Amino acid sequence: MNLEQNKFLRFQINPSFMKFQKNKKEKENEIMKRIKKIASLLLAMVMVFAMSVTAFATENTPANANTVTKDQAIFNISIKNEKAGYTYEAYQIFSGDLLVEGETKTLSNIVWGEGVDEAKANAAFSGKTAREVAEGLSGKAADSDEAKAFAEKIAGCLSTTKATADAPTDGKYTMNNLKPGYYLVQNSKVPTGENSEAAFTRYIMQVVGDISMEPKSDVPTVDKKILDPNEVDTNEASIGDDVNYKIPATLPSNYDDFKTYYLKFEDTMSKGLTFKDDTLIVKKGDVDITDYFGKKVTKNADGTTSIIVAIKDLKALANIEAPETPVTFEPGDVITIYYTAVLNTDAVIAGEGNKNDVKLVYSNDPNHSGEPTITPPDKPEEPEEPDHPTGETPKKEVVTYTTELAILKTNENGAILQGAEFTITGNGVKVSLVTKEEFVSDENGAYYKLANGSYTTIAPVTEPEDKNNEADYDLEAGMFDLVRTIVTAEEPTKAVATIDGDGRVTFTGLGKGTYTIEETVVPDGYNKADNITFTVDFDATNKTFSADNVSLGKNNTLETTIENKKGSLLPSTGGIGTTIFYVVGGILVIGAGILLVTKRRMKAQ
Repeated sequence: MNLEQNKFLRFQINPSFMKFQKNKKEKENEIMKRIKKIASLLLAMVMVFAMSVTAFATENTPANANTVTKDQAIFNISIKNEKAGYTYEAYQIFSGDLLVEGETKTLSNIVWGEGVDEAKANAAFSGKTAREVAEGLSGKAADSDEAKAFAEKIAGCLSTTKATADAPTDGKYTMNNLKPGYYLVQNSKVPTGENSEAAFTRYIMQVVGDISMEPKSDVPTVDKKILDPNEVDTNEASIGDDVNYKIPATLPSNYDDFKTYYLKFEDTMSKGLTFKDDTLIVKKGDVDITDYFGKKVTKNADGTTSIIVAIKDLKALANIEAPETPVTFEPGDVITIYYTAVLNTDAVIAGEGNKNDVKLVYSNDPNHSGEPTITPPDKPEEPEEPDHPTGETPKKEVVTYTTELAILKTNENGAILQGAEFTITGNGVKVSLVTKEEFVSDENGAYYKLANGSYTTIAPVTEPEDKNNEADYDLEAGMFDLVRTIVTAEEPTKAVATIDGDGRVTFTGLGKGTYTIEETVVPDGYNKADNITFTVDFDATNKTFSADNVSLGKNNTLETTIENKKGSLLPSTGGIGTTIFYVVGGILVIGAGILLVTKRRMKAQ
């Protein structure tokens, strides 16, 4: 075959070959299209199946490798809580076969669980079966109104069968070896007493599968500040000064879980503080809600003052009718109390200061908070008591300090001087106090009264007879005790005090300010001391006073010593000339005597 023939043959074959290739390609494309359709169908089926998985299966789920039957007991529920004093209980509400697929848990073949009294449940749910009740909950969120209503309803149908945890281990309360099912968890006990700061958890419902959960509980918080003018925990004041307080309370994160909400402020101030009754205001932001809180002020036997401010249902403020405006609250909102007290003459001087504390009493069980109030709130005169469980917060304390200046009066040799009087003036003197000493009759006292009206601790001497000094004593008066008291100065910005028997005078109840001490009565024979001007300051962080020109003494008080010097010894009147007169006078007397004798002799001759 020559070259031309070969070319012709190839030309004749190629069309058939090309046609074959074309048919093959078309078949391949058709197969690929079928594969894609099948894959799309399979994907759709998977998605539909995934969307149909719920917490409660409406049809029986076939047992497979991931299914745990209701007779098996292998699961745990852990509540994260480090604080001791709680008791948690888990009740099996629904029992069934549990299918666990990743995070999805499906319960099938549902019957009432061991934690339910079936007779009570059948009555409460109008004869519905456990499966029918579960179908009504399928797909509902744990925080839905339907779930909350079911939890409250089933809580009245519980049996005595439960799992319990009453002590934390590694920061958790754990209930072990639970059978598959749907559980209601509650805490039946919380820490009680002062500063317990505890709350019951809202009902928790979960399908079991080794669950670790956070308690659905929270408590309000309270703070207390002194407005000086900024918000501080400690301050200073002079006796007679106003002390202004601010008490903010923050609502808990689970506030919406309560149907009614009780809130009470319990405030206690030491006897050195006097409450100004007409100054108390309760606010939400700028809205005055004082009228809706009952108030009670009590003067206690120990001199302290208790102030109670409370509202029976804070949520009822939403029902306020026109012309007033309803007041609503959300979790985290703040209610604030403001009031003023006066530092009085019973104030603690320096030392531990004058304390004022507050705590909250609050609704702490959202499962038992009463029925919602649908009428406008009362405007009570006194606080009303709640009809459901409450808890309380730790106390929050603030302190007001005041100080004093003690003056020791001496001469230049350090000896005690009596009889001086001092006056203090200054912008820090409000109701200054001064010390006063007085001898009072007391059969157990240590002082005797002398006949001259003074007092001594030295007993009279009766033996021996030659040293008997009973006549120097007023023994009929009996024994006496020395009582030092603090009295209020007569003028608001000026105080006068006399040196006591120990050579001291004390001006009490001084806060920050500039003062001047003047000696207004000077001991006989001494010169008046120079005035002393000093400025008192206060370190709130370290709770200490300081002042220039005077010293910081014991127990955070101030002290100084003021000396008096004797007057100048001037020459006596006449000086040396008096001596000359004495000499000349003597000479004249002698001369007169000689003259008299001479005259007598001459007359005799």
